[in-house]
Parts: sequence; C-alpha cells; structure tokens
Amino acid sequence: MFEIVADHSRQLIAAGVLLSYCGCCIWTWYGYRAKQRTMSYATGDLLIVWASQSGNAQQLAEQLQQQLSRAGKSASCLALDQLSSSLLQKSTQIIFIVSTFGEGEAPEHARLFLKNVSTDCHLQHLNIQVLGLGDRRYPDFCKFAEQLQARLVAQGAKLSLPLMTVDNMQAEQLAHWQQRMAAHFAIDTIEPSQYQPVWFNATLLERQHLNPYSNSPGLYKLRFQTAHCDWQAGDTVRVHPFNDPAFSSREYSIASSATSGYLELIVRLNYDAKQTPGQCSGWLCETLSLNDSIAFSLCGKPNFNAVEQHKPAIFIGAGSGLAGLRAHLAERPQFSQNWLILGERCPRTDRLLPEELHQWQRSQHLTYLDYAFSRDTNTPRYVQDYLDEQHQRLLSWLEQGAVIYVCGRLQGMGRGVQETLTQLLGEEQMQSLQQQGRYRTDLY
Repeated sequence: MFEIVADHSRQLIAAGVLLSYCGCCIWTWYGYRAKQRTMSYATGDLLIVWASQSGNAQQLAEQLQQQLSRAGKSASCLALDQLSSSLLQKSTQIIFIVSTFGEGEAPEHARLFLKNVSTDCHLQHLNIQVLGLGDRRYPDFCKFAEQLQARLVAQGAKLSLPLMTVDNMQAEQLAHWQQRMAAHFAIDTIEPSQYQPVWFNATLLERQHLNPYSNSPGLYKLRFQTAHCDWQAGDTVRVHPFNDPAFSSREYSIASSATSGYLELIVRLNYDAKQTPGQCSGWLCETLSLNDSIAFSLCGKPNFNAVEQHKPAIFIGAGSGLAGLRAHLAERPQFSQNWLILGERCPRTDRLLPEELHQWQRSQHLTYLDYAFSRDTNTPRYVQDYLDEQHQRLLSWLEQGAVIYVCGRLQGMGRGVQETLTQLLGEEQMQSLQQQGRYRTDLY
C-alpha cells in the first residue's frame, strides 16, 4: 500500500513538473510574440514617441494613440529610448511628445537618445512633428524639444507642423495642439485632454522647524490630515500660494508614505535678493495657521516611483531632497538593505530628523547612514564624496542589483552625483543603470 501511494505521488509530481514546463514554454512563446509585436513598430506608418519625466508626456502620447485608433488611424506608441536608429530610418511619420525639466534637461530615460543617434542616419523620408512640454519659469523652456527637432531636421527629416510648446500643461495650449492634430489627420475632433488637475483638501496639523539654530535657510516639516491618500513614494503635490489659482503653483515632494494616513512635506524657506520670504514657502512655513485648509493636486512621478523593492537601495539627497527619499525609506520592506547619504551644511545644527534616522539605523532598516556636511570644519564633504570613499561598497551593492534614488537640487548635488558615478563606474555602466531604470532622480 505504501509503495502504491508513493508511486502515485511520484506520478503526480512528474505530471506537475511536465505541466510547469509546458506552462513555461507557453509563457516564453507569448513573451516572444509580445517582443515580435513590439518590433512591429518598424512596419507602422505612424509612431507616437514620448519622453516623460513626470508622466505627462507619456499620458498625452497614449491618449493621442487611443483617439487616433478610435478614428480608424493606426498608430504605435513607445518611449524615446526604445526608438533605435534602425527603427528611426524605417519610419515615415513620427509625432514626438517630449518634456524638458530643470535647466533644459531631457527626461532621465531619454538623456542618451541624441548621443546614440548615428550621424549616418539619413532621414529624408521621415516627417515629424514635435510637441514640447515645459515650464516658462526656467530660462531653457522646452530646450530638449528644440534640440530634438533641430537634430532630426539636420539629418534630413521634414516638419509636418512647426514646433509647438505647452507651458505647465495649460489647457488652452493643449487644446490648440489637439486642434492642429485633428486637422492634420482629418479627424472631426480630438477630445480635450484629461489634464485638469484634481484638487483635494488637507488640514495643517503640525509644523516642525528642523534646523532652528542653523545659519542655513529654515527647513520645516509640515504634517497634513487628508482623506486623499493614494500617492506612491516618489510622487509630488502642487499647491497655489494662499490657495489662489492666480498665483503660479509650486511643486513639493511628498515626504510620507500613503499608509501613514498623513501627507507630509519638507519645505525650505526661500528668500529673494531683498531677503523677503518666497511667496509659497513663506506661506507654508510662516503664515499658514494650524488647522487651516489647503488645496493640493497630486502629481504622479513614474520615473521616481519605487522599483525592485527586494533589491538593495541607495538613497542620495541634500536638504529638502530628504523629502523625496523619506517616503521611499518608509515603504521599504522589513530587513531590506538601505543606504542613505544625506547632505547639509553644518554638523552641529543641520542634522535633519536625527531621532527618526538613528532609530531606523538601530533597527537595521538603515544599513548605512552617512552624513555629508559641506561646512564641517574638520572634514567637509559633499554627498558624492561618500560614493568615492565607499567605492567598494557601491560596487558590491550594484552587483546585487541595487537601485539608486537621487533627490534634491539639480545644480551642484544632482550633477555632482552623476559625474562622480560616471567617473567611478564608467560611462557604459552608468548608461546601463539608466536604461534599466536603476538610476532614478527627482531633481529640480
């Protein structure tokens, strides 16, 4: 009896293994077919290509593809970093929807595109139209869109329509572009974009001055109560000073996990040349009273959301950049490997949230915590100096599949980190990290 049962069990196990193998084969075949479908971009008449830092360009591209499809127009949609030189040479018509952020920067995933396009790529057969998304408060408004168009035209591409730009996703400018698209494709209409932000209310419960004895501009942690808790780590919120839409909105990283039940910000109190507090930061850090209501709109940041939660993570930031890293750290799994490199000015007065960070360190949630103080009289450091000093640790973590998250100012810290990593790892490995989504930034 025992032998019959054992034999029957072996048969079941063998059948299970066979079914698993067949399932694996089917899954592989479907994966191959999906890859083949992706490669069919090469034969499509129309491509819609996006480069997105915050997700707006991607959503616009996907929306346009869906609307053209409903109108009977075939179009494929893909990210700019998926557009190879060979595919570019095979295409006949491409609509580019690309964002510019910071100081005229291309989105992270698209930064290498212009460099990788061969100068031998002849595009006389190609018609293009470029839509640039940006923010006119920055001097290099839509610079990447301009560079992309100029490069493709220089290699022979023809303009179906002149460059069009949209400032801060303004509805009127988007509607004008959509009208041009509808006329270009002989479609009755293209539906208005779904980009009217959804505003929600929150109540200020607590404001904590994080560096009260510092000579640096004040940093404040603000805690709000809200029923709207569906953000992801890495997302941001927009706010109009004094809740008045007549004022330009400002964007702040969310410094808390949605599971905490609170929306928290870390805000730097900025001053102008006359030492007058900034319009929005002054309101948030000084004027807004406890229990006052404030209106936020949520901005998804897919390029800074979490990936590979089971792999080690390296978090690098300075000052208010801690906000965009804190939510990630709060959501990291128990027993995960986490390394935080945090920059500020003075070790005596500028240790941000020391009790919280040291508690994470004691509980081993923070495997390593390195402070970099630029005005330390003994050993002044910047965050990128720790990458150099801990080169072997960096290499070891990256070999284990670590993801790097960088948050803070683009000038200085952001550029310094990227330059140091490129020097330490080499340009090829740095490009590989970017292409794999393992170097993720929120820089402003």
